[in-house]
Amino acid sequence: LADDVSLKYRATWSALEIQYDNFIRTTDPEHEKYVQEFVQKLYDMGEVYKDRYQGLYCVGCEEYKTGKELLPGDICPIHKTKCQAVYEDVYFFKLSKFQNQILDLINKGKIVIEPIFRKNEILSFLKEPLQDLAISRSKVSWGVPVPWDKEQTIYVWVDALLNYITGSRGNWPPSLQLIGKDIFRFHCIIWPAMLLAVGFELPKKIFIHGFLTVNNEKMSKTRGNVIDPLEIAKLYGVDTLRYFLFREIPFGQDGDFSIDRFEKRYRDDLANDLGNLVQRVITMAKNYQIVWQYRTITKSFYEIDQAIENLKFEKALDLIWKMITEANQRIDADKPWELEGKDPVKLKETIVLLLQTIAQIAYQIEPFMPETSWSIIEQLKSFQTDILFPRRK
Repeated sequence: LADDVSLKYRATWSALEIQYDNFIRTTDPEHEKYVQEFVQKLYDMGEVYKDRYQGLYCVGCEEYKTGKELLPGDICPIHKTKCQAVYEDVYFFKLSKFQNQILDLINKGKIVIEPIFRKNEILSFLKEPLQDLAISRSKVSWGVPVPWDKEQTIYVWVDALLNYITGSRGNWPPSLQLIGKDIFRFHCIIWPAMLLAVGFELPKKIFIHGFLTVNNEKMSKTRGNVIDPLEIAKLYGVDTLRYFLFREIPFGQDGDFSIDRFEKRYRDDLANDLGNLVQRVITMAKNYQIVWQYRTITKSFYEIDQAIENLKFEKALDLIWKMITEANQRIDADKPWELEGKDPVKLKETIVLLLQTIAQIAYQIEPFMPETSWSIIEQLKSFQTDILFPRRK
């Protein structure tokens, strides 16, 4: 089953044109070896001890739960299933020892957590005393064995967090670590504590992204409202899906997907604004026999660069689309078709300026819509138009 799921993820990333340097599975022999070495180091440094654990465990979350985190009847609020009562002798990591240090590092900006409201959630959580973390299970065979006690298996979250290091190929620490909002406590508290315990550097920034709903409802097979990104990409193209998500949903916030809004973005922003601009200008350049040679753009705009650097992707796209809108308005105002035969110098200046603007736009959209960017550049080089976003019925 795990092999099948892994293959499906790889196939999905490939179909969505998502590339990665290293696809890590926690069953990789290299990873298992490193996990054992890391946990052994914690043990040798006196950061791990054995004690009796009794409490509640959610199989779905793969997490130990306290009573105040659960619904009445010990029900997990996420999976709506009853948590298991667990009584066993396990190994604990001295998480509580690092509470004040983590709090101090966050307050001093040494651990950067964004968006700010997620940082505040962590600070609020750290007002309560941390409990030491059970890092092994005695009755689970699936996992990495505790190196000094083969009857115990290392807790899955210790195992999972360490793949950030095994996957880094010697490039630790990361400048940016992206995680989902459902697991940010592991990454913002447990993970820094583990790294501090062995003297490793911390990630420069931890950024927490939100979840998607559909028409303001949680996606559910029961409701039949699950959106398949592969189907969307097949119908509209991967770049269109990328554009909608980056433009419509502020990164770090929960967002809502609506097919009506998606199609409106496709029609208005992509087909009408961008696609129409490119086709009109290149067609005029060809028809009026404008002599112009595309040159690679190497200079960006400060505001756009800053927006991308700060993960304000919707702001970056707003600025780019402002350029597109202004270019379309310039065509309507200058009316190049009226200059033919009257003012050839002005005609060429007008078309060349528009071509240069489109080249700049192609450069700016590449991080968000790489295929569209490359297609525009090819059209600028050849003066052969190709419809970027076909009209859909």
